[in-house]
Amino acid sequence: MSDKPVIAIGFGLIATAGLVVWQSWGLAASFGNQAIGPQMMPFLVSGLLAFFGLLTVLEGVKGATPPREGEDWVSVLWIAGGLAVMLALIKTAGFIPAIAILFAATARGFGSTRALVDLALGAVMGLVVYLFFVRVLGLSLPTGLFETLF
Repeated sequence: MSDKPVIAIGFGLIATAGLVVWQSWGLAASFGNQAIGPQMMPFLVSGLLAFFGLLTVLEGVKGATPPREGEDWVSVLWIAGGLAVMLALIKTAGFIPAIAILFAATARGFGSTRALVDLALGAVMGLVVYLFFVRVLGLSLPTGLFETLF
């Protein structure tokens, strides 16, 4: 017996892979005479998405998926809300506070009850990512009050 939601998720992954390929096709910048340019990583990601999408569709057709637990919409709302707050704050508050809030909301969605600890962990991870991208890779991320200290 086939599992239609799993099949739909698999086709969603395949469609996302197609969208990534379509959006990445125009990346033509190169780094000197290197054979590997900026298209490599999106194409690799899209290939993996398509592969796992196909595997997901096949598992759904076979009906070989494990039984699912009931829906937990409160957890979904915590994670979606954290993402919405992060998107709303990232340009004004900066990268680190926005990521800290996203991390804490996601941790709450997965059952954590330590909001301050989760905010602190999210801030530390956000700082590490920020410093890596800005100082090591030389890329720019949204800056706010905290980021100007570094």
